[in-house]
Amino acid sequence: MYLKNIFTKTENIWLIFIMVYLIGDTITFIYLIFFDGYIYNWWNWIIAVPINVFLSNIWPIYWLILVPFN
Repeated sequence: MYLKNIFTKTENIWLIFIMVYLIGDTITFIYLIFFDGYIYNWWNWIIAVPINVFLSNIWPIYWLILVPFN
């Protein structure tokens, strides 16, 4: 049986939304780890990396609210 379109239009929109969100999450995490200017030493990465993971998971709030006030 030939399946022309296995997803509905709504499912395609959600898949695109999830992919864009995950790409934004990854880009924000890479930015926070490498390009934010934070100096890591032998102990503070234990605190900084989980905070960066949290901020990258809420990346729309981070970029729209937190960054303009820095």
